[in-house]
Amino acid sequence: MSKEPKEQAAKPAVFLLDNHMVQYFLSKDISPHIQFILDEIEKTGSELAISQVVVYESLKAIIFNEDKFNDVKDFLENSIIRYPVSEEVLLESARVHELYGSDNDAKNRRNGISTEDIIIATTSMLLGSYVITCDANDFPMPFFKEVHREFVYYERKSQRKHLVIYILQPDTEAVEAGLNKLSPPKMTKKKAKTKAKAKK
Repeated sequence: MSKEPKEQAAKPAVFLLDNHMVQYFLSKDISPHIQFILDEIEKTGSELAISQVVVYESLKAIIFNEDKFNDVKDFLENSIIRYPVSEEVLLESARVHELYGSDNDAKNRRNGISTEDIIIATTSMLLGSYVITCDANDFPMPFFKEVHREFVYYERKSQRKHLVIYILQPDTEAVEAGLNKLSPPKMTKKKAKTKAKAKK
């Protein structure tokens, strides 16, 4: 009797955090109100992750503060998968920077988007992952689409405050269409020869 092929297990969903979300998960005021996000990711077998550029972002201002440094370091090492900033990611990030400039709405926001956030966005596009952020403007439409938003309320110094947490996803069709406009298809050898003859 022939064996039926085994179904391949679906890859777990990946959720990338930006630096602000790392800080919020470490905040005494806010973290109790957003712990449910970590619980839900663990419950569904999904992966909580960052681009390695977030290591730099989250430590650059507190590198010499031992207590804060250890808090961030422990959170990143114990809770999170880290995706490297390879040369491929950097090259693609340059393309994404120009991609944002090709769309009128995204172009207006591009100057306000940090290089680190462009690297996070690029990592998300390459992985096909989600991004969790409190600033959707750093991951502009039409290249990212909103999947979910959550309103979170907390108290700080006896004042009631709130923040909005977004789950975003790259819009693959919009990204590919934009990149195709910026990178016209290469000529085949036959076409190149014909063009060369025409110039003579």
